[in-house]
Amino acid sequence: MDRALTATLGFVVAVVLVLALAAVVLTVRGDDADRPAAVAATDPKVIEGVSFPAIDHDPAAAADLVEVWERWRNASFVSIGTWTRTIDGITDPLTGDVYTAQDPPRRLSIRLGAIAENIDGLIAACSPAEDDEVLAPACVRGEGIGYGERVAAELALVEQYVGGPNRLYDVATDGGCFQAELIGPALASPWGSWAEFCFDDESGALRLARIRRPSAIDLESIHTIRTEVSAIDFEASG
Repeated sequence: MDRALTATLGFVVAVVLVLALAAVVLTVRGDDADRPAAVAATDPKVIEGVSFPAIDHDPAAAADLVEVWERWRNASFVSIGTWTRTIDGITDPLTGDVYTAQDPPRRLSIRLGAIAENIDGLIAACSPAEDDEVLAPACVRGEGIGYGERVAAELALVEQYVGGPNRLYDVATDGGCFQAELIGPALASPWGSWAEFCFDDESGALRLARIRRPSAIDLESIHTIRTEVSAIDFEASG
């Protein structure tokens, strides 16, 4: 999926997946409760009483995150849920449906009425539908890397994000979910300044992703996951 599509859709998981933000994000560390009010008012990690706690890096948790990420990207499932973006200072959030069918090497991801990702030996790049009555637009298919190569490249990036002395994020676990905090200024912050990822134990699928962006909070919440996948699940209608 190209960067233009990611920016247009404003969507988490490709993001989660492939990294489209290119902004300098400064993270203020420490417990929110102990910060002066003046700091909390400008801290990008604090919004209307919702705080994102500082994280002490746990190398074992970071390794586990890479492992469950790999399981997720190689699992077979259909997931249905909602995506919500809450913009700072705006009462009404933006929201839309999300749908993913995955049975490697096939994957179909529909985000906010448009195909965000369609892999079936080839990779399709799509644009949002101009007609509100059209669930998903036609795709222009082109040669691309295979599913296995794509996943391997993605995992290599995740390992760079969370592992070693030059990592971008500190990682810990909390209640069975993984939390990641940007540890300093970065030219690219694929998971924002703070992120949380929760995975379904049975299927391995992502069931929740929450990301603190510079001026918004993105939340993807999956309400239905099933592991029986058939050909009809890969039709554009979802």
